[in-house]
Amino acid sequence: MSKLMASVAGVRGIVGDTFTPDVIVKYIAAFSKFCKPGKIIVGRDTRPSGKVISDIVCSVLNMCGRDVIDLDIATTPTVAMGIKLYEAAGGIAITASHNPSEWNALKFMNYDTLFLNEEQGAQLNIFLNQDNPKYVGFEEIGKTELIIEEARKYHIQQVLDIPYINKSDIRKKNFKVAIDCVNGAGSVILADLLIDLGCSVAKINCTPNGIFPHGAEPLPENLTEICEFIKDGNFDIGMVVDPDSDRLALISDAGVPLGEEYTLAMVADLLLEKINTDIVINVSTSRVVEDIATKNYKKTFRTKVGEINVSTEMLKRDCKIGGEGNGGIILPEIHPGRDALVGAGLILQYLYEKNDFVTNLFNKLPQYVIVKDKISVENIDFDERMEKILEDEDLKNINDIDGIKIDHEDYWVQLRKSNTEPIVRIFAEAKTKEKADEIVKIYKDKLIG
Repeated sequence: MSKLMASVAGVRGIVGDTFTPDVIVKYIAAFSKFCKPGKIIVGRDTRPSGKVISDIVCSVLNMCGRDVIDLDIATTPTVAMGIKLYEAAGGIAITASHNPSEWNALKFMNYDTLFLNEEQGAQLNIFLNQDNPKYVGFEEIGKTELIIEEARKYHIQQVLDIPYINKSDIRKKNFKVAIDCVNGAGSVILADLLIDLGCSVAKINCTPNGIFPHGAEPLPENLTEICEFIKDGNFDIGMVVDPDSDRLALISDAGVPLGEEYTLAMVADLLLEKINTDIVINVSTSRVVEDIATKNYKKTFRTKVGEINVSTEMLKRDCKIGGEGNGGIILPEIHPGRDALVGAGLILQYLYEKNDFVTNLFNKLPQYVIVKDKISVENIDFDERMEKILEDEDLKNINDIDGIKIDHEDYWVQLRKSNTEPIVRIFAEAKTKEKADEIVKIYKDKLIG
């Protein structure tokens, strides 16, 4: 049996295995207790299990006396925008993000559109463990209203109204963009945004049926189809999102994956020279962002991995831009969460302002290569192995904010238990792929033993 992965922000597992109706009902009843009075927004990605899970979610909320606005298929950022639009008490995104299609999950947002933080997650767990759901009588049962288009249009308009995006100038460029939405929740809305910005859009894998044609995570090894598509065409850029469209990866005009890390790098290069703000990123994000910040005399603050950790630090420090190196762009002026649409709009602004091919713009940025690998945690005592690994390291190079990160002048490596899968992630960054590969292999061997 697979493991049920629970975190402060929600819960995920394999449908019918650990992610069952009993689990869903228990979590939704607890979340209803957690939220202030008011409506709850519900949206889902396109996974085959999504509709039946959404029906359970909406019904349980109704039985708890909650009115629900059901967005049907909606990106996770659109659920957040729905909370804003309808002034709701909270939101639930039904999505397992980059996990394979047999997985699904519940992601909980509060009235501020933020995922739950550690304190709020602890409160949710108290309600979860009380095992006394607060259901209502028939006369108080809530209603579910299906509203599909309104939140999507609101989301697009809010992106178009970002003050750093000059939509009229972008429209004049008539950018030719290829997109791959992995048949996920972004399959309609991303194309709609780009068309509104005057782009000619060529779509692959944009049928919202939840059948992922390749690995759902927008990593280079999963993007061969769109790369070949771009090589055969004449495109300014390619854009790829994950199933719930909170992450954006870019493909160059030459059909070469630029790596998730360079989405945030390009946005930072655009904004840090014009806005008086520092930047917040997570501990796993590439040094390229820090280099760009330093060039613009701005500070970089790092947090634990996880959107809520970055968002919380950004709000605390009043930073106008931040994100994660997995292609997640956060612009609190819109909402304090990762948003691929926000990233897409800002990247087009970047191309417009720099007036150059994306290949050339990429080559002008500091060059690093991150290699991302993982191993199963089964039959491995992670803490014991880490103790042995650290015996050979200089303590001044150790950062233990999230797992263990070992920093050297010419590379860094991080070993961290995943919050979303039963694995240990091994990331290494260096100036060349050969060096990063070598570092990953060394520490992978140390972990496996």
